[in-house]
Parts: sequence; structure tokens; C-alpha cells
Amino acid sequence: MKYHKLIKSLLTTLIIFLLSTSTIVFSEEESERSVKPLDGELVLPDDYNKADDKKCITVCDQWGEDCIINPRTGNRKCRRVCKSFTEECF
Repeated sequence: MKYHKLIKSLLTTLIIFLLSTSTIVFSEEESERSVKPLDGELVLPDDYNKADDKKCITVCDQWGEDCIINPRTGNRKCRRVCKSFTEECF
């Protein structure tokens, strides 16, 4: 019985230790997730913007929606369209 209590206390200590270290690992992963860019955002390395041979492309600056309404049925058919364009160089 003496060893049974010792083993039980060691297991409890081990579980507490594992739980406390796992929260540190998960909190670091969570902070890395918050740094991720939003969908569609272009992320380049810091030194990349210093390059002399930048390429420029035309991309959508503002998205909108165009809808067609059927006068007989009242059904709406909408599609996503670009309302304004801009040029991005990278």
C-alpha cells in the first residue's frame, strides 16, 4: 500500500507537469496563427521589396456584387465582381 500511494502521487505530478507544459506549447502556436495574413493578402520577405527587378500586375482593389432580378419570379442571381482595380508591384 505504501508504494501504491507513491505511484499515485508520482502519476498525479507527471500529469500536472504535462498539462502545464502543453499549455505553453499551445499558446506559442496560437500566437503564430494570429500572425497569418488574411485571405488574399500577399506577404513577401522584408528584403524582397529592395529588389530592382520588381514585377507589377493589375489586381482588384475593391470587390462588389452585381445582381439580376427576374421580374416574373423575383429570383435574384448575384455574382461577385471587381468594382475598382489597382496595380501592385512585387
